[in-house]
Amino acid sequence: LANEVGYVSKPHGGRLRVALAFPNTYFVGMSNLGFQTMYKLFNEQDDVVCERVFLPPKTELAAQIASGERLVTIESQTPVADFDIFALSVSFEWDYTNVLTLLRLAGLQPRAEARTHHDPLVMIGGAVTFVNPEPLALFADIIAAGEGEALLPSLLSAYRGATDRDNLLRRLCTERGFYIASFY
Repeated sequence: LANEVGYVSKPHGGRLRVALAFPNTYFVGMSNLGFQTMYKLFNEQDDVVCERVFLPPKTELAAQIASGERLVTIESQTPVADFDIFALSVSFEWDYTNVLTLLRLAGLQPRAEARTHHDPLVMIGGAVTFVNPEPLALFADIIAAGEGEALLPSLLSAYRGATDRDNLLRRLCTERGFYIASFY
């Protein structure tokens, strides 16, 4: 972060906490305009804090898997499992396996049906969900299929009005662009 321009640091207290992941290395993820846009849009909201997480480089990845060390965000080094939402921006089919690796590194069950209300909601969006959300549907609580700029207001409105996790998912399934596979 010391060499980076444009990162956002906010206190977590009283805010919706979003860990935004790109399922590839920092350099690949930060070259993605959609990922950068979502980071900015989330952090423009006063009641939201969004921090980034990436797949560790291959040499670090092997060591992290061996040690069992949990995945943390780059801004505050907070474990991903402590966030409210774990949002993954997936642009390429070849990163599907990296989605599973990130879930495991975060200490989360890969399949949505195995996670509990204590786990962060796993939301997957990005270019691949526009074409076919099904390959990732088993692993996501929420699939965002559309432009993030258009979907974010509905997501935040539903979150702010929800009474619990199930109520949030029910609200989102009535909104255009959100696919809640567990309801189908």
